[in-house]
Amino acid sequence: MGRSDICVTINRPLKFVFDVYTQPDTWAWSDIRKLAWTEGKPWEVDSRMRFEAKQSYGAVVDQVITHFEPYRRIDYISHFGGITLLSQIEFKAVSESVTEIRTQLEFIGTFSRMAGLAVGSLIEQGARKFYVDLKSYCERQPRKSLTVEDAENGR
Repeated sequence: MGRSDICVTINRPLKFVFDVYTQPDTWAWSDIRKLAWTEGKPWEVDSRMRFEAKQSYGAVVDQVITHFEPYRRIDYISHFGGITLLSQIEFKAVSESVTEIRTQLEFIGTFSRMAGLAVGSLIEQGARKFYVDLKSYCERQPRKSLTVEDAENGR
């Protein structure tokens, strides 16, 4: 596997979904743990974060934001276990109340592409679960309040 494409549709407005994805308590709704912004300000180009996924067998991911367009696109370069992965996440309003997220994952460099053959399906499976968790979290929030503050406060 050198490349993977993931698409998820969330029955919530684009602004709400993007705001949940980029909320200050980054990805608290997911299996990501020990996430820390290590350089720069959260959600700015060249900012870096470090995290560990729950089922990652101790692998730590160092990730840098290379592109950030609010409510449209976020790109990352991630490094873990000798592997370099480019991620491009696009957010699109399908309608006033439905958002589509398209993610492209691509292993960069010869070693990463070769190593990706061995771990690619695990990485794709983890990424798909991440988006299923985002979808579940967003769709559990009542439609009437649809602000991140309300969702964080359980309203």
